[in-house]
Amino acid sequence: MRGTLPILLLALLAVGAPGLAAGEANASVMAASATAGAKPTPAPVQVIVIAAPLTTLVPCPDPVPAGGGMLRAIIEVPADAPADLGVGAYIADRHGRWFQRARPGVLGPGRHVLEFALGGDAALLSEPAPTAWTPADAALAAQAGLYLWSAGASRTQLRISGLAMSAAPTTAPPRSGRLTCLTLGDYAAATGSAHARTGERWALSVLPEPFPANPYDPAEFALDAVFTAPDGTEQRVPGFAREPILLRDRGDREDAVPDGPTAFAVRFRARTPGTWHVRLEARWGAGRTVTSRLPDLAVAGAPWDGYARVDHDDPRFFSVGGAFHWPIGLNLNSAYDLRSRDRLATKLTPDRGTLAYLPRMARFAAAGGDLVEIWMSSWNLALEWRADWPGFAGIGRYNQGNAERLDRILDEAWRLGMRVNLVINNHGQASPQADREWKDNPFNTANGGPLTDPYAVFTDPRAFAYQERLRRYLVARYADHPAVFGWKLWSEVNLTAAGDMRRGGGNISDAERRETLLRWHEAAAARWHALDGYGHGVTTHWAGDYRRPDRAIVALPGIDYVCIDAYHGQNRRPAGGIDGLLTAPNTGDLIVNLLWQSTQDSNNGLARFNKPLVVTEYGASSQGGPPPQMLAESASGDWAGLVSGHGAAPMLWWFEWVDQGEHWQPYRAIARFLQGEDLRGAQAHSVVLAATSAQGDLWTRAWARPGRMLGYLADSQWACTGEGAALHPQASIQIGTQIAAGDCLVQWWNADSGEVLATETIAHPGGALVLAAPAFARHLAFKLIRNVVTSP
Repeated sequence: MRGTLPILLLALLAVGAPGLAAGEANASVMAASATAGAKPTPAPVQVIVIAAPLTTLVPCPDPVPAGGGMLRAIIEVPADAPADLGVGAYIADRHGRWFQRARPGVLGPGRHVLEFALGGDAALLSEPAPTAWTPADAALAAQAGLYLWSAGASRTQLRISGLAMSAAPTTAPPRSGRLTCLTLGDYAAATGSAHARTGERWALSVLPEPFPANPYDPAEFALDAVFTAPDGTEQRVPGFAREPILLRDRGDREDAVPDGPTAFAVRFRARTPGTWHVRLEARWGAGRTVTSRLPDLAVAGAPWDGYARVDHDDPRFFSVGGAFHWPIGLNLNSAYDLRSRDRLATKLTPDRGTLAYLPRMARFAAAGGDLVEIWMSSWNLALEWRADWPGFAGIGRYNQGNAERLDRILDEAWRLGMRVNLVINNHGQASPQADREWKDNPFNTANGGPLTDPYAVFTDPRAFAYQERLRRYLVARYADHPAVFGWKLWSEVNLTAAGDMRRGGGNISDAERRETLLRWHEAAAARWHALDGYGHGVTTHWAGDYRRPDRAIVALPGIDYVCIDAYHGQNRRPAGGIDGLLTAPNTGDLIVNLLWQSTQDSNNGLARFNKPLVVTEYGASSQGGPPPQMLAESASGDWAGLVSGHGAAPMLWWFEWVDQGEHWQPYRAIARFLQGEDLRGAQAHSVVLAATSAQGDLWTRAWARPGRMLGYLADSQWACTGEGAALHPQASIQIGTQIAAGDCLVQWWNADSGEVLATETIAHPGGALVLAAPAFARHLAFKLIRNVVTSP
């Protein structure tokens, strides 16, 4: 160890030797090389003034060889040196993560020839975290050197010569593969079996020997667990490398500190009770394969399936365990949003990782929300990015701090009854034009990657191989979690180099770009489905509105649901009145119109694909809008999505505006209205209703299924601009002739509060049915229920 002093007190003091002739320096270095076997390249002699009781570092000028190596030096200690002077060697990565080895005993007066093994097999201690030195750490090493310490105050001068780093000799034969340090969740020695419950995570961990230099590369080492269910079916679950991380509140940010040695883990969540057989299959790159039968897993509990999936019978919607599920969502893409600050004058949330996410999620859940979208972007939760950014290690190696943050977010989401639409890639990562991040992408040759342009992200086999690695890791670590709503392959893929037909550049035709994106999505979706044994949905996303998606990609069998934007311009009441906004096709000036057209437009609506449509970004334009318009769109958007047959509530982009302004009420209202409702059914459809009011135009739609109609009407001027909402004391709604004769129950709902305003029973004689609405301003919802049985 380096004494008992903390790292923050280290003093780096390396002073050139005064008055030392070049010939003397060279002679000293050559002598050291001959004595200690160092590289013959001459190195300067240094006179070091130790800074005791602080620790003194002497960095080695040589680069660290791949996988670590041997550090050698000669130290001449004067007679006046402290009696407890100690020395050791350290090796660290570019982010300062530190491993060390101390020389036993003290450095007494005289000449000392030192040699320290700092390779992947060395026995080194970490500082300050209790982690184990592995070949993976050696592969990331970027600096090495000596450290000296003494408990007493001293300014003794030491002469150091021949300080050099060289590759370690390879004399030991390669070890055959084996698995050690196996731990099983809830293992009972008395019964010889492990125990779990349906719907709850069960995990194991194991340490492979030899440990891979890159534990994230399955070509070096791959671990799989095969679980055989009581009925004989098998589920293959990939293993993954996990370093325990402690997330700490530093005040201004959240620190991620290593908290134990890296090992390989397997996570599994049983859905069927009974006895499961388990075997491990380990493969090393050298060809060694080990198969181990583990103790049986005894699973108790009732059959369980808590994953959100596309409904089997009505694939326009989602279900959980067969029960209807219409998620109410908000886009929590990042911990903070610069655009919200710049466009809507919100305060920028400090970047405090999960410490920013978790309270916001709790507030949203309390308001009735149960779905959020989160981006794995470079500034948020990405696992892979350029190596000189804190926490990252370049292409093919994963940020364990962010991996732990995502674990915590998913756990908290599940505790709150919430799910996460997880975005794997954001468009800027592969775009030289829109939100351009290609310059920082680790795939870029400028950052040591294999690709010269972002278009190759979708075409180059090397990119595919790295994408497959990340896909395997994400499935291994997170796929068992029911808080994962689905895998979103891209945000706004039409803004990437392969998707932007206007600004793609180069000599690539639009047809070739479309074919490239189609084939990429086809292959990627197939691999997600093949790896994910829990059946989460796969999707991708387009910027703009419902007219932007490539219909060939939407139609792919591997794309389970469709994600789009619903942005439009700042609304103003046209000089000729509001009527044009209600009749002109595809104007989108009313957000309720744009959301309705997203599924119901007879020419371009996406309902014809018979897949759930989820708007994951909306709220005026992509640059926001004036406060009245923002309030109106946040209040009306979910209702419009409901009566238009969307698979989920549209997700507002402006989460800081919602949170800081306490604009939670629209979520409470729609959640109360939907409680106990089910939109599914072969005959369920959206209908346009005629509503009249002497005080102004009304936008009216309903979702109808046999025996039930859920309706919504909004003051068109208010829905357009957020201003000028009239009081409508005597509005009427013409339902039409499709309602059979008989008793009907009508419930009128306050669309702002989600409370029932009035309930009435109508003895409908048949024919045209007209409903007289209670007085309202802004908007109103209703339920029309046929064949009501009343108690005597």
